[in-house]
This record gives sequence, C-alpha cells and structure tokens, in this order.
Amino acid sequence: MDRRFETGHIDLAALEFCLENSSDVVTIALHGWLDNANSFLPMMEYNHTHHVIAIDWPGHGFSAHRGENASYHLLDYVYDLYALIQKNQWQQINIIGHSLGAIVASIFAGTFPELVNKLVLIEALGPITAKPQDTTELLRKSIINKYQSQIKLPSNKQYSSIEKAVLARTMASDFDSDIARLLVERAIKQDGEGFIWRSDSRLKQLSPMRMVEEQAVDILSNIEHDTLLILGERGYHSMRDALKARQSHLANLKHHTIAGGHHVHMENPQATWQLIAQHLAC
Repeated sequence: MDRRFETGHIDLAALEFCLENSSDVVTIALHGWLDNANSFLPMMEYNHTHHVIAIDWPGHGFSAHRGENASYHLLDYVYDLYALIQKNQWQQINIIGHSLGAIVASIFAGTFPELVNKLVLIEALGPITAKPQDTTELLRKSIINKYQSQIKLPSNKQYSSIEKAVLARTMASDFDSDIARLLVERAIKQDGEGFIWRSDSRLKQLSPMRMVEEQAVDILSNIEHDTLLILGERGYHSMRDALKARQSHLANLKHHTIAGGHHVHMENPQATWQLIAQHLAC
C-alpha cells in the first residue's frame, strides 16, 4: 500500500506492508543510493508476519526533493529517519537497511540506541571513512563539483520508452533487467512523449567531508542491539575488509554471506528474508 509521511521538514513516500497478524514493532526499510522503496518488493513476497514500511529517501522515488539550497549529506538522512520516528511516535523500531540505508541505519542505531529494537544491515557496516590527511582534497573536490553542477544547464536525459530506461539502469548495475525494471518503475516519470528520472540530480554531488575511522568505531561501539549483517558473495569486496576491521566493535553481530551481488536482497530475496525473519523473531 502506498503511504505518505510528513516529517515536519519534508514529505516522504513509502510502501507499507501491514498484515492482519503483523508484529507490533514497526520495521522501517531503508534503500540504497539512487534506488527506491521498490527494492524491497521481492522480499515482501515472503513476508507473512512483519509490519514493514519501506520509505523513499528524499530525492528518490516519489519522495520530495530537498529545498533549493540544500544538499544530500549523509547525516541529513539520519535526521530524516529521526524526524519520521518522532512524528509517528514510534517508541522503538526494527531497521532493515541496504547500502546507503545500512550506513544510515548503523549511524542511527549507534546514536539513538533507545529507539531501535533490532538491526539488519545488507552490504554495509558503518560509514565510508577517509584518512585525516585526505580532508583538504575531499573538501576542495566537493566544493568545485557543487559549483560546476549549479552553473551548468539542467539536464535530465529523456528516454523514448521505459525499456530504454531499464536498459540504461541494467548497464550501470550488476543485476539483470527484471530487477532494474522494478527500480525504474518507481524512478521515472512521463515527460512529454518520453520519460525522465525522478531523482534529484544533486544526489550525485560529492560529499564535502567523511568521518575518520575512529569516529565510525565510536558510533559502532554504541550498537548493542542484536544486529544481522548480510553480504552477497559477489557484493562489494570492500565490505569484507570492513567486516574484518569492525565486527569486534559490535557486541551482538551475526553475519552471513549468501549467493548474490550488492543487491543480494533483490537477487536472492527468499534466502535473504528467511535470515531476516529469523533474526527479527528471536
């Protein structure tokens, strides 16, 4: 079911899966960068017991874009999630996050542990970090990138058909056209005789700052919740290094590697949801 949530600062679209015998604790599903709530549809075919709300992040899917002079910084998403919870007066929630969504989920759980019941992370464990000596270069590149994107004429490539947009998404990803189509259906809109992306072009601007590893560890060390990490066998190799370096900082972490790529929850939804359902039921 389609839903909309007014957080007080931005309007969020969502897909809600609420069954008659659903558990009392709401589970919020957070998608990855340039994806949308449809990324959780394959798993929801196997969900028979949990009340799941899959949101579109700001600038994605059917959610509103941020204001004219705003940006899409990582910690802004943490605020979006906090505002959503407060506005709906949820005492505690479960969180399922994929990629960007998992990064935000882990930061949120470490910062507001009292608001989280159980945590599921797919293909991400904490924020992407940088070395202190890279600060100046990252900041310089980000400012130049932002300025150049603001002064150039707006451009949003038009596709003559949905199939052409699906092909473009497939070629830029590591999954097949069926998965691409699911994401594209919520990511494009009619424009005259063709189709254009709904997503905010500012999503592609470079981040001005990244945490250093010590900051990431401080956040992860505050996560005492039962946490499940799911990795795809063909997922991002950087995740293996992150797991080795960070897993000791999470008190109650379980991890599984299953068949699939970075979008393992879409490629292998039954196995992924089976692990998640067992984790949430414990």
